[in-house]
Amino acid sequence: MLEETNEDTLTLPIANVFKVPFLTAIVVTASGAVIFFAALVPLATTILVIGAAALLLLVGVGIFHALTCIIKAQYAASGATAAAAALTYGFPTYAALVASWPWYVRAVAC
Repeated sequence: MLEETNEDTLTLPIANVFKVPFLTAIVVTASGAVIFFAALVPLATTILVIGAAALLLLVGVGIFHALTCIIKAQYAASGATAAAAALTYGFPTYAALVASWPWYVRAVAC
């Protein structure tokens, strides 16, 4: 018969080993960002921030499109899977689900 052991006795020291390097990395990254942005001209900082926001928006749109393709595939699958999808999302068909979204969400959906 297997003996039960308390895993906390090993996991806590391991977690503490990574705590200091992780916090150090955060402090170094934040300090570097402050120094980097302080050295840039305000216009360059603005362009950099807008570029990062645009990149995040594109990544989010891509992820949402992939999610809606998965939902569409669930509705298009066998009857049992479609019934489960209808219960999960609250709409009997994928077309009804898409019709409930605003135009800008439908433009991104699968």
